Amino acid sequence: MRRFVIMFLLLSFGCTGAPTAAPPDPRQLLTQAATNIRQAETFRMTVERTGREYYIATDYGYAEFRRADVQYAAPDTIQAGVRVVAAGLPIDLEIFFRGQDQWLRGIWTNNVWVRLAFVPGFTPAALMAAETGFQAAIKALTGLQMIGSEQLIDGTPVYHIKAEAAGEDVSAFMAGLIQVTGQVVADVFIHRESLLPVRFEIVQPEEATAEDQTEPTMWAIEVYDFDQPAQLDDPEAAS
Repeated sequence: MRRFVIMFLLLSFGCTGAPTAAPPDPRQLLTQAATNIRQAETFRMTVERTGREYYIATDYGYAEFRRADVQYAAPDTIQAGVRVVAAGLPIDLEIFFRGQDQWLRGIWTNNVWVRLAFVPGFTPAALMAAETGFQAAIKALTGLQMIGSEQLIDGTPVYHIKAEAAGEDVSAFMAGLIQVTGQVVADVFIHRESLLPVRFEIVQPEEATAEDQTEPTMWAIEVYDFDQPAQLDDPEAAS
């Protein structure tokens, strides 16, 4: 009988499994993610909008922003392909930033690079600066909630953190192309192995209106290809 009791206790203890590790502290995780992305030499981003329209001012009038595909190369270069809608027509533009200089190429410029300040005052270095870039935007997140470990649609293992922030404080997540206003809800997804931020979802609840039953504006930002060779079309090399 004693042997049976001992065997039962051993089996019961064995079935409990290993203790579940406590989830990492969300603030420490975000701080590490901000440090890691600042050390990247290159990366790519996509910025995509859904919900209520967002308009950007250009020298050729206002255009509705749809999507941007961005390449960053340290220390001060960004090239972005931007999809906008103007006068009801979808238009693809290319923007190149190096230091204080900016160029634009598209149908408005006969598809040749023209030196033009598309985002006045923006420099690529600001994206990585501690006081203005990713690190400042991540630091501005408040009300942190660790949702837990998840997988993105493509299977990427991530930590999911939910937070709030003032829109003006998290505009760096859009590579300087978009200026967000009002209070926003942010979902941050950090790769569980590399501890790099790989996805942000920024929702502007105030943009939804009961009158026209529009959905709130939602910005989905994917960050990928860290430290992979950049493929830039340099305007100065083309001239």
